[in-house]
Amino acid sequence: MHLHFEAVAPSAGAERVLVVDDDEPLARVMARTLRSRGFECDVALDGSEARKLFAANDYPELGRAALEHGAYAYHVKPVGSTQLYLLVVNNVRRRSLERQNRANLDRLEAMVAERAEQMRRAAAMQAGMLPSSPFKADGFEIAAHFTPAREISGDFYDWYGADPGPVTLSLGDVMGKGLLASLTMATARAALRGVEGVDPIVDGIKQAAGVMSAALEVNHSYVTVFHARFDPRTGELDYVDAGHGHARLLRGSTAQELLPQRSAPIGIFPDTQFVSGKTTLGPGDSLVVFSDGLLELRPDLATKEVQLPYEARRAGSAQEMVDLLARGARDRELFDDVTVLALRRV
Repeated sequence: MHLHFEAVAPSAGAERVLVVDDDEPLARVMARTLRSRGFECDVALDGSEARKLFAANDYPELGRAALEHGAYAYHVKPVGSTQLYLLVVNNVRRRSLERQNRANLDRLEAMVAERAEQMRRAAAMQAGMLPSSPFKADGFEIAAHFTPAREISGDFYDWYGADPGPVTLSLGDVMGKGLLASLTMATARAALRGVEGVDPIVDGIKQAAGVMSAALEVNHSYVTVFHARFDPRTGELDYVDAGHGHARLLRGSTAQELLPQRSAPIGIFPDTQFVSGKTTLGPGDSLVVFSDGLLELRPDLATKEVQLPYEARRAGSAQEMVDLLARGARDRELFDDVTVLALRRV
């Protein structure tokens, strides 16, 4: 017959041990031995009595499982007092380690849950910073598609302005991913908003770059930006392309142009000389700007002379256009954020 020992740590006092054996004299001897070594000890001579003791003393689940699936610890009789003592002590230590490991696992799970909740809130806050799409006004419409690769993003788009005056629109892409990129993104967006109305637009970019410089230097980062001001009354578009490059001007649904004026990204060189460009959108023309994450979905667009897909050029609205270009972004795992912005003069 094998011997079963179950140790449980009470709320106070000595460790408590249960001895289960159908040999009563031996069971009593073991109980006396353990009590002499400082343990509290219960004795059960059969399974029924053991179950009653488990119920009365609130033994751990491991003890109940032992009766059904095998004892927590066994030793073949006869058992010497030293062997018995060491066997129980080792089992008590094992139980202590198990409790400690469970406590550590609980703390780790709590930390992971807390971080997940913080990231969820950060993502919600970031999404709330972006203007609702589409935006329609007299003579034009603006729309955007945004799919982050992670919970939070280094991409951003923005538009604002006074009706019926000019409207300012931006698309930016911060180097890097995750929390630092998202914090830098918020700084860049705020800096660009802070220079609204500065004329000419290139002077506004210079001022915004100065505001961004500290955050970019600390994070060893830079940001590419396409920043433009559109006058819906005349169709004139003044723009600064600071290292972005992914902008297309659609003439109706048949022709496509590239915008020629380019500057270096903000934050990559301390003495960058930004330059501005000017063009005019006629009725039916569209400006499309996207982040390089779109090239994962459409690598053909990496060649700037390639026209945008026919279905996108023929889209009935700016929102339909950006959704067609970014189709599939939400159905796959992304390595980079996908952001598309379109301005259409109607």
